[in-house]
Amino acid sequence: MTRLEVIRTAPEGSAARLWRAVAALAEAPPSAEDAKRRPVVAGLAENLVFEFDEAYTAFVESFQVLPTESQMLALQAVDTQVSAMVRAREASLWTEQARREDEAWRDVRGLARAVLEAFEWPGL
Repeated sequence: MTRLEVIRTAPEGSAARLWRAVAALAEAPPSAEDAKRRPVVAGLAENLVFEFDEAYTAFVESFQVLPTESQMLALQAVDTQVSAMVRAREASLWTEQARREDEAWRDVRGLARAVLEAFEWPGL
């Protein structure tokens, strides 16, 4: 029996920036052991959220192709989650340890993976 394999390709145009931001949010942070071996980038968590916000805004303002309802709902779910984290104003959410261990970040990763699936985009 022949098995078909779907190869997902990275988007182009205005969607490319959003894809990179979502894929970065979906990616698991380095383990605590790995983090000890390589330097941690200060402000990485904040930068991930900022880049998503900027890319999402630009994407919505310049649709080249109208997203489906499920795609928009998936994007809105990520936006809602990261907005709630920003509004919480908890410094502890923005550490590398929180990115590895906090439920809010696990939720972000899961929601970001759902966006990748909805758009049929590959991970990084």
